[in-house]
Amino acid sequence: MGRTRQALMLCLAAMLASGCASEVKRAPAELSAAQPEQGRRYATTLAVEARPESGYPRSIRAGTEFVVVGRVAQGLVLKPTQTVLTIEGAHMHEAYAVHRDGQLVGFYLPVERAYAALPLPASMPLQEKNAP
Repeated sequence: MGRTRQALMLCLAAMLASGCASEVKRAPAELSAAQPEQGRRYATTLAVEARPESGYPRSIRAGTEFVVVGRVAQGLVLKPTQTVLTIEGAHMHEAYAVHRDGQLVGFYLPVERAYAALPLPASMPLQEKNAP
C-alpha cells in the first residue's frame, strides 16, 4: 500500500511540474477587403522569427509566398499560398500573417476570426510577386 501511494504521489507531482501550455491570447477582429492590395502576391525576402506570448516560436522561411486576403485594424492580412502557418498554445490555430510597415505584428486566426498580437514585432521584408 505504501508503494502504491508513493507511486501516485510521484505521478501527481510529475503532472503538476509539467504544467499546461498557455492559451493563445487573442481578440475578435473583423477582416475587411484591402483595396487596392487585395489579391496581390508577396514573398518574404528573409527568414522571419516570431515569438508569440504562448512561448512557442514560429519561423517563416525566406521565399514563403503570401496572398493578400484582407485587412484588420492592425495591418494587412497575408495568407500563405504553399504552406500552412500555425501558432500554438494550449491548441494549434491556423494563422495568417499580419504585416504593417515592414514588420510581422501578429497573426489573424481565420477560424476564430481573431487577432493575436506579437509582444515584439519581427522584421518581415516582402517583395511583390507577379501573378502565377
